[in-house]
Amino acid sequence: MKLSSVLCLGAAGLACAVSLPACAGSADSAAPAATSAKPPLTVAQAATPAVLQTDAPGARVPGTDNGYPDVNPVYPFKAGRMVCGSSRKPLDIKVEGSNDSTVLLTWNRKHYLLKREPTSTGAYHFDDAKAGFVLIQIPTKSMLFDKKHMMRLADDCVPLP
Repeated sequence: MKLSSVLCLGAAGLACAVSLPACAGSADSAAPAATSAKPPLTVAQAATPAVLQTDAPGARVPGTDNGYPDVNPVYPFKAGRMVCGSSRKPLDIKVEGSNDSTVLLTWNRKHYLLKREPTSTGAYHFDDAKAGFVLIQIPTKSMLFDKKHMMRLADDCVPLP
């Protein structure tokens, strides 16, 4: 008995949600139908942020490779001497130039120049295609990956106090 009432209420709620955009267009019955330039929105379109909506079906939003817009981090980039994980391996990050588009990474006494890549997540992402290193920085830590060998070289890297 309880299950059937839940299903009935769920179906009624879904019917209301689907019919809301159609009802919103028909509420203004005094205006002629020819004046509406766009068809009413569906529930999926209404839930999608306006920045991601396009007029053409299947059109990609300019930005990163995955079709989402580039997002700049809202936290400052952490550079300098860091220690990584429980083994306390050292990692040095130095910003090259006036902005953070390129960093000089020192790992195992070797230097690597990593260039910043756009992201849709708001994390800092630096890449060295030749060496295969990827540096990701989120607010709580930095991580170093070797994408050639598909392994994490350093994790939980935090600046020295």
